[in-house]
Amino acid sequence: MLTYTKHALLTLLLLAPLSPLCAQNKDARINPEIDQSIDQLMRVSGLKHTIDSFPQEIRAQIKQQKLSNPRAALTDEESTLLFSHLNSDAIYRNLKQHLNSQLDSEKLTALLEMHNDPLMKRIVAAEIAASSVETQKEIATFSAELRHKPPSEQRIKMIQQLDRVSMSTESVLYIVEIVMLGMSEMMLGREGKNNDTNRAQMQAEIASTSRLIEDELRQQIIMSMHYIYRDFSDAEVMHYIEQLKRNASQHYTHAAIEGIGIVILDAFKQGMNQLLQRRNARAA
Repeated sequence: MLTYTKHALLTLLLLAPLSPLCAQNKDARINPEIDQSIDQLMRVSGLKHTIDSFPQEIRAQIKQQKLSNPRAALTDEESTLLFSHLNSDAIYRNLKQHLNSQLDSEKLTALLEMHNDPLMKRIVAAEIAASSVETQKEIATFSAELRHKPPSEQRIKMIQQLDRVSMSTESVLYIVEIVMLGMSEMMLGREGKNNDTNRAQMQAEIASTSRLIEDELRQQIIMSMHYIYRDFSDAEVMHYIEQLKRNASQHYTHAAIEGIGIVILDAFKQGMNQLLQRRNARAA
């Protein structure tokens, strides 16, 4: 349940200085009184589990890019530098720091109460279980059967609404765009084409790719949702939708995806900075 006004944020991230996230967010901004609550929220909402899978998923995206367009792929050195900064512990630590600056005690209290509801606990458990390799195979089989025996029209509309309210498709697409953006920045730096003209072309290409894959991605996610929530009644799914509509939920969703984008792109920036330092040292 993560998203943001992605194209506006992509531009802001791209224009940010090449400096580590921890240097941007000073320790003085950390509120120790709510830090423990944020840690608890990230775990009970399933965000911690999602973060743990990011490095593997980003590696897979980079590998796919290498297969489809070897010239635009990261070198082994670039990849090693990137993942020295892009590990689950670093992502978790920096994202928690970002959320600390975005959530107050009132919102945290509301969010923790919401996620302590027995139904919400079951839903989060189902969402986490769906991320396993074994379950992904089951989802593929379930989706094929669903095409022959579709659910009711009411259920179809409900799952579509859940995708919109949780902004699941937009969030996944946004992460894909962030990784493409980071890789492209490395390419521009490597080739000495780090200027506004090449950057504008790069952004246009990312936007075009995003449009091409959006419909198919949405269909895949909606099919997955039919599987994930198959044991939940219509009333339970509607209750979940209403919870996601709450102001605190929407604020958490936006803050989380914004933070994830910052953290991932910052890892690319740190890797690129290190690469430039190495090249300068070799040239000296």
